[in-house]
Amino acid sequence: MLLKTETYNQQSNFAQYCRDGKEVALNGIIAERLPHYRRLIFNIVKDAMETTFPIAFKYIESEIWYEMIYNFFSRHKCSDPHVWRMPKEFVDFCKTENYLTKYNLPYLNNLLYFEWLEAEFYMMEDLQYPLYNNSNFQLKEKIAVNPEHKIIKLEYPVHMDEPSVAVSKKGDYFLLIFREKDTGKVQFVNLSVLFTFLIENIVLAEKNLEEIFNDILYIFGINDLEMLRSKVFKFLEDLKIRGFVLGVLDN
Repeated sequence: MLLKTETYNQQSNFAQYCRDGKEVALNGIIAERLPHYRRLIFNIVKDAMETTFPIAFKYIESEIWYEMIYNFFSRHKCSDPHVWRMPKEFVDFCKTENYLTKYNLPYLNNLLYFEWLEAEFYMMEDLQYPLYNNSNFQLKEKIAVNPEHKIIKLEYPVHMDEPSVAVSKKGDYFLLIFREKDTGKVQFVNLSVLFTFLIENIVLAEKNLEEIFNDILYIFGINDLEMLRSKVFKFLEDLKIRGFVLGVLDN
């Protein structure tokens, strides 16, 4: 239902005042109370960011963190009405404003994105699980996995080290993120390049394990199939215990 023009203008003017604090005339509101509303709404934004980004909040200097939050609050018009999604807009805002350069925080984009994903996965809608059974892994089988997952690539190991340590370890880091079906807990698994290749191909479900193994032997220059099979099966069993690997896909 569309808002009346007067109502829309009232809401827009109030929102603009909350952002910049500039005097504005609003019907039915006592002017002296406006600063209280502005402070209340800013605290909601501030608390949402501190809750979603606990690592960034802990390790980034307080003055810089406050300035980033205030700039976002005063200059960004949120497009999503859900408060829990607002931190994603903060991630994008910091990236657009190039705060990693401005504040000399090279790891910033990685850290904010990593922390946001935990909230996103925790709140995401349930996805349909594939049909599978608990048969033992066989080379001719295709593996069923938790559909509520994502593989990301980071430049800094913010998922393993404090920012002050991670900043000196720039490289290529791969991370599997997924949500446990029964508990809703979000898990993170550090991946090697080889295991990243393995998981990506398993997810595609175009090849069975034997075909994926053959690709790995060729691409990574590995000559020992039994060694590869032993390591991969151990890895898959661990992921099954953790709730990412479900079993074997039903034909």
